[in-house]
Amino acid sequence: MNNVFSLQEVFAGKVLQIPDYQRGYAWEEQQWNELLEDLEFLAAKKDHYTGSLVLHNQPDTVFDKNGQRNEVFHIVDGQQRLATTVLLLDAIREKLTPFDKELADGTRSAYIEFKARSGQAAHKLRLNADCHDFFVHNVLGDHLGPQGPTIASHQKLRDAREHFRTYLNEKEQELANDFEPWLINLHEKVTQHLKIGQYIVGDSTEVGVIFEVMNNRGKQLSELEKVKNYLLYVASKLDIEDHDLATKINAAWAEVFQRLMAAGLTSADHEDRFLRAHWLMAYDPARKGWAGSKSVKERFDLREFHRKHKSLLKQLHEYVRSLKDSVLAFAEIFGPQGANAFTAYQSGQRADLKRWATKLTRTGALSTFLPILMAVRLRGPIDADAYLEALKLCELYAFRVYRWGSKRADAGQTRLFRLGYELFHKETTLKQISKEMRRIAVGYYPDHVFEQDFQPSPEQNFYLWPGLRYFLYEYEEHLAKGRGVKMSWDDLQSSNTEKTIEHILPQQPKHPYWKKRFTAEACRRLTHSIGNLTLTFDNSAYGRKPYPEKRGQPDKDGASYFNSSLFMERKIAKDYEDWTEKAIQHRSRQIKKWALVRWQIDASDLDDASPALFGADEADEPSE
Repeated sequence: MNNVFSLQEVFAGKVLQIPDYQRGYAWEEQQWNELLEDLEFLAAKKDHYTGSLVLHNQPDTVFDKNGQRNEVFHIVDGQQRLATTVLLLDAIREKLTPFDKELADGTRSAYIEFKARSGQAAHKLRLNADCHDFFVHNVLGDHLGPQGPTIASHQKLRDAREHFRTYLNEKEQELANDFEPWLINLHEKVTQHLKIGQYIVGDSTEVGVIFEVMNNRGKQLSELEKVKNYLLYVASKLDIEDHDLATKINAAWAEVFQRLMAAGLTSADHEDRFLRAHWLMAYDPARKGWAGSKSVKERFDLREFHRKHKSLLKQLHEYVRSLKDSVLAFAEIFGPQGANAFTAYQSGQRADLKRWATKLTRTGALSTFLPILMAVRLRGPIDADAYLEALKLCELYAFRVYRWGSKRADAGQTRLFRLGYELFHKETTLKQISKEMRRIAVGYYPDHVFEQDFQPSPEQNFYLWPGLRYFLYEYEEHLAKGRGVKMSWDDLQSSNTEKTIEHILPQQPKHPYWKKRFTAEACRRLTHSIGNLTLTFDNSAYGRKPYPEKRGQPDKDGASYFNSSLFMERKIAKDYEDWTEKAIQHRSRQIKKWALVRWQIDASDLDDASPALFGADEADEPSE
């Protein structure tokens, strides 16, 4: 069935349900504004085609209080546009109420909420399980509940609501007495002149067939959605009776999207990253061989399985199952502080896993380690010790090679992807992976080079080093000794370096105190050394003041190192009565001593850590 309908015709006699195998609400300001612009420029009585809607008929029926029948349909495609339009109509309904209450009430019952025969409220559009309650109680309607957003889709729903209400408020101020007819005209445009191509399918396997056609027409989908649709297409073509592949696909994608949403990973980029990491781990570790959904299609090409449909079905079940299993590990890596992270482990183990997974995310280097971490998680689903060891190993590699060593973001990646693949297929062990990763890390950045880099020099500018915030934050955690760092990592990341990194010896030391103690050559050599830098909440309070004023006195009012809530600043005040070249060098040695222990690599069991053994193939591959 293929027809073009108005929004009123689409909603008439239907309850529209977004199934759980669809992603949560993801539209943002660009899409909201595009919808409003389409309506603004739509001439009177003219129609605007706004896209397609694919519906899957369900056996359920909801009767309203008058006994009118509403058939239930799953929204296979078009859910983002439909949800956004309902949000806009709810904002229009709210503004219509003082002018035309009957039209406002009719809008509510036709597009938002009606009374079911049971007397309970029923909604014309039902969102997926993660979002529906929040949508109903905290986004729609005039009186919002107190619950705040818990996942990214919640926040985007609320932001869309506020965006449309702000738009209508501004129009009301701009148009004054002309606002009422404009608003009624806008209502008519949305409900009567936005046209939608509606496709109704009777079987879930037909969905894949439709999308294969749509994809070939250039329909923009994420790679993860393209894979799902292709698998449904294949399921519809298998010459096997009563198989349940389509059901398994939809159930798997429901879990994938729920896990990703719960971890705040709602963009198509996150989905594509997950799809790629799983493929590298389970099917092909060669990063050059990954071509998105095309790789999956080629692997499970129907033409290659002519008269081998049973074998294809078995392989597809394995693919879907491993993809579903992998999403938990992926979500935990990117969202280690989420409520659902690491719940498979005992509560006593969970804190350490969250802490080290969080450290790894802070390094900003995750992609290289995804296949290994996912494989460790899947091969030892309740082995907390193994996963903790893997997290520490990856953090060590990330810091030594990518942050301290400033190596390319894909340094060693070819070999590490292969290790993840081998572990998943039980061709190696975590112990062997540990040895190999330590060998590579030492090869890229030997201990003696690590130590030499602490030596102050005009060329060694720690202030411009991208890893500085992570380094100093780790040092602050060390000094806290489990008492808790008062500055949050998010605040540190979101603030300018100029605000949160303090030069004890100022960058422009004009005060006589500084000129007496430091020559111009010493300033060039020491100003940006690690011993002269500290975390601070707001260094504007210190500026270019002499050290005694910055240091302050215990229990005296005013901003000072002594009165800081940061352990790092308090230690500086306690350890140094004066700030001289000798003090900077002493503090540099203290920090170096800590860092060499913190990121030490045990090389006792390593045979050879020469970069030539593993680095040659990296130069031939482009950085990602």
